Amino acid sequence: MSAGTVRGADARQFVKAFNSICQWNGNWERWNDMVHLFAIELVNAVDLNHKEARNRDYIRIAERYTPEEFRRFAELFCILVESLERNPFQDFLGTMYMELDMGSKSHGQCFTPFGVCQAMASMAMPEEMVKQQLQERGWISINDCACGAGATLIAAAERLFQMGVNYQQQALFVAQDLDSTVAMMCYIQLALLGCAGRIRIGDSLLNPDAADLLLGDGKSNTWYLPMFYSDIWCGRVFARRMDMLLSGFRGPVPESAEAKASENQTEAVKAPESEICAQNCEQNAQNRDQDAQKAEQKSNLITATKIKRSMSEGQLMFDLTGGM
Repeated sequence: MSAGTVRGADARQFVKAFNSICQWNGNWERWNDMVHLFAIELVNAVDLNHKEARNRDYIRIAERYTPEEFRRFAELFCILVESLERNPFQDFLGTMYMELDMGSKSHGQCFTPFGVCQAMASMAMPEEMVKQQLQERGWISINDCACGAGATLIAAAERLFQMGVNYQQQALFVAQDLDSTVAMMCYIQLALLGCAGRIRIGDSLLNPDAADLLLGDGKSNTWYLPMFYSDIWCGRVFARRMDMLLSGFRGPVPESAEAKASENQTEAVKAPESEICAQNCEQNAQNRDQDAQKAEQKSNLITATKIKRSMSEGQLMFDLTGGM
């Protein structure tokens, strides 16, 4: 069995357990409930900011099923975990999603085969480039703005693993998808793979994830992966916050295209301002020189007075310019 391939026995076991859950709703409703239950269980272990609201969603979903049916979801989760333990780098949920014919035609969903994702990761992540970025910053970021179930990001993690790079500590995975169901699938698989980062639910064209790489936006539609709460990533987040705090004392740094555009005004507008600034600078320099001369005269007067007083009192002067 090649890397990235879902084992036949795992697939059959998963489909059988999934189909044994109540038939009163369709495949898509059951699948949607399943992935949200899995994702909420994982995120609530670490992200407490939205825990209460997500718990309400969890209870609302659980109430639709009998205790026996609900235990089936636990069985499905065990099958998923065991399959990923045998072969971590695979798109298990994406494969099952398409196998059960649940791709959204309205969203044009047709997941990229994992072999193609592996080829893209190999071409887009040459080892020299990755090692150089790691040497400069200590970690790299990988973004997929239409992540689906996360196959491209899983392939990227595999590529880093093949290079000998610790993708759990040296790579930040940022993903986004319009469909909350597949976004949760991505979240589950990256969480179980031990990736750090976040998955955002939303339209990446109209509302892209443009927040700070390390800080994110903290909104309820942004789901942070458990590994992001590990000591090394918490340390980087803390360092980033301190850097932003200290930058306020150093002065603002333009970060947007608008800020840069405002700096690059036309020469016709800037020329008079430059002349005024030059005149002000020259005047300030003259004022400083005059102040320095006055201070020097005052210092000389004070020193001369000290000398006279010392001589009249018969004291020895060790430093005529610095005092007695």
